[in-house]
Amino acid sequence: MQKAEAPPDLDPGILAEKYVDEVKQEVQALGATMKVVGLIATRDKPSLAYARATQQKFNDIGIEYDLRPVERLELETEILRANEDVTVHGVFIYFPVFNSQQDDYLRNQVDYRKDIEAGSIYWTRKLYDNDRYALGPDEGKKALIPCTPLAIVKILTEVGVYAAGVDRPIAGKKVTIFNRSEVVGRPLAVMMSNDGAKVVSFDLNGPLVFINSIPHESSITRAEALRQSDIVITGVPGDSFQKISASEIDPGTICLNFSSSPNFEDDVNTHTDIYIPRVGPMTVAMCMRNLIRLYNIFHVTATDGK
Repeated sequence: MQKAEAPPDLDPGILAEKYVDEVKQEVQALGATMKVVGLIATRDKPSLAYARATQQKFNDIGIEYDLRPVERLELETEILRANEDVTVHGVFIYFPVFNSQQDDYLRNQVDYRKDIEAGSIYWTRKLYDNDRYALGPDEGKKALIPCTPLAIVKILTEVGVYAAGVDRPIAGKKVTIFNRSEVVGRPLAVMMSNDGAKVVSFDLNGPLVFINSIPHESSITRAEALRQSDIVITGVPGDSFQKISASEIDPGTICLNFSSSPNFEDDVNTHTDIYIPRVGPMTVAMCMRNLIRLYNIFHVTATDGK
């Protein structure tokens, strides 16, 4: 069976265009030269292609994107060098590198003032504490949110899943997420539970239920969670994950996959009005937005007149 594609109004590439255009206008209004360093420590062809595409998107809107292939054992040195370089306003690292806790260590070597992915502990701690401010409430400047979780929320907003203009835009919704990484799955569970959802989160260690950002132990099964879900989000890499089929979910369940591997069977697309098979372009757009926020919070000086 041919893999189903999202219709144009659900295509993350098209949805991202609005956010990219907004960033382009902000870059032009600022009249500043912003620079991002992208560090990639792999020779994997798809990863390199994605990195070059990201570089092109940044360059196209007037942001200098310096893509630097490095050896993985040199990555920490390059991160610290970019941290010290006053001409660099953002650092982007292409993970995985070691596929171990060393990746978490490297992620936290990025200066939080240049962490456009918002994956370091400075920003994730604010998210888990539901602290909405970068420097404190008196400053009034919003904190950064990790790019892929933010991209997912923005996609759900664009397709009308999130209610507009309310404090808890998905109050009462039941969400199941297959992924509890500190980069995407856990921050996303915290965000969506803060927005009013009851979130069931699965990883290799079993399920947890997030309510108002607080995790609780649970014995809920995959079948039970899927059957009661309004929204199912997946991000499991590789082929070991048992793909979710239409028979496991109720008609109309909203499905979104952020893994590079498809986590849903093709028949799911016939079972729901909203199926998003990828989020990559929106993640790039959110990184651009985060860069603008970092620049305005930490890199504009009095002499810039901003």
